[in-house]
Amino acid sequence: MLTITELTPAERPAWDSYVQQSPHGLPLHLAGWQDVLRQTHGYETRFLLAREAGQIVGVLPLFLVRSRLLGHTATSMPGGLCADTPAGAQALLSAAQTIARQAGIRRLRLQDTRQVWPGPLQNSCHHEHWLVDTSMGAGALWQKLDGNIRRQVRIGRKNDLRVEIDRTGRLLDDFYDVFRRFTHQSGTPVFGRDFLANVVHAFPTGHNIAVIYQGTQPIGGYFQLEMPPLMLGMWGASLRDYLPLRPVYLGLWSILEDAANRGFSHLDMGRSPAGSNASHFKGQWGGVCAPVHQQLMHINRRPGAAAPAPDIQSDGKMQLFMRLWPRLPLPVAQFLGPRLRRHIPFA
Repeated sequence: MLTITELTPAERPAWDSYVQQSPHGLPLHLAGWQDVLRQTHGYETRFLLAREAGQIVGVLPLFLVRSRLLGHTATSMPGGLCADTPAGAQALLSAAQTIARQAGIRRLRLQDTRQVWPGPLQNSCHHEHWLVDTSMGAGALWQKLDGNIRRQVRIGRKNDLRVEIDRTGRLLDDFYDVFRRFTHQSGTPVFGRDFLANVVHAFPTGHNIAVIYQGTQPIGGYFQLEMPPLMLGMWGASLRDYLPLRPVYLGLWSILEDAANRGFSHLDMGRSPAGSNASHFKGQWGGVCAPVHQQLMHINRRPGAAAPAPDIQSDGKMQLFMRLWPRLPLPVAQFLGPRLRRHIPFA
């Protein structure tokens, strides 16, 4: 018999052990995200455990976003749920649906799930991710790369760029300075530095930050989560004025080399819009492409009520907003960004 309960502090080690051993587990499924979500945004978290014969067979890290701007949503962490069987997944979804209904929430969303789960879920697939095998070691990985990619990496080195990779949080400020400027240029509100500081605190041995420098000037950076044997790329940026120096090529190769040297079997390069230039670029590094799904369930929708867009990036108002955002002065965008990101923490 399947039973569903909510995570208690004492069960966190068992939760994380299940996620780490599951073939569907991602660093974003780990229990420490409860702390990050509460401390950064004050969200109500409802992390659900499915058990059968006393053993954990599935988890769903759920949190409630109450937003007058975009509507109230019960949403999973990126990666959706993690379950051994469709029955376990269905039991978790039924429990999540009950929680949403009791909380007066009309939408249940599984975000960035790597597989389509059964049930009355509206599915959309506008993103994809690239998974690169790093188990062969750095030397073999370098030789496997396309010759043009290796040439671009060498250009970065000749331009006297250097890459530092840190696992203590020491490079957080340099990374965030690049990232906030990049997101402003791209038309995306940036989350606050405190969000990343909370991630570093929650996962002191489960992250790394790579920063690309020209001299002492940070011009690019990448933030990865680690859950051996997987390294997962989360956030990355390079300043446009410095792109001719090839910081992106040198930065990504340095991350791949680091993953291979440290014994990670794969680097997940993170999601990108399907068919986009960003996804095409990632595809040049020898990985395998797979879809990323958004699944949406409507809870007690009133007859005749319009269905909300399954993916916020497809909303016309959001696209207009992204065109107008770079026109704001950077200090204004920096002030407003974290307040807006509370409504869309992982968009």
